[in-house]
Amino acid sequence: MPQWFESCFDRALAYNLQFPAPLGENEVKAIARSISKWTYQRFNASVFSRIQAIRCAKGGRMANNWCESGMIDGKISKGGGRPIISSSIEQLKPWAALGIHRATYYRRKAKGLL
Repeated sequence: MPQWFESCFDRALAYNLQFPAPLGENEVKAIARSISKWTYQRFNASVFSRIQAIRCAKGGRMANNWCESGMIDGKISKGGGRPIISSSIEQLKPWAALGIHRATYYRRKAKGLL
């Protein structure tokens, strides 16, 4: 528990520094002690897993916005998006062959220089 309190205290100090009028260190320590005590008594791996499962089922977020089921925001991705056309100018990238930036290519093309 002492390591957990230290972690909570460090995080609370960091948050406290963001306020225009930070609390005193003793107040931050009391808040961190309360948070660490409450979470240490009521929180464990099975509770965390259950909470994440509920969030995921409701379209919540987990691990970089992805749920373990492959869902994001409650919808399963089907790998959609625009189709890739291999003969399109975006795929051919003539600006790379000319050694110029893409925007420069389009500017020159608009002026009729290419």
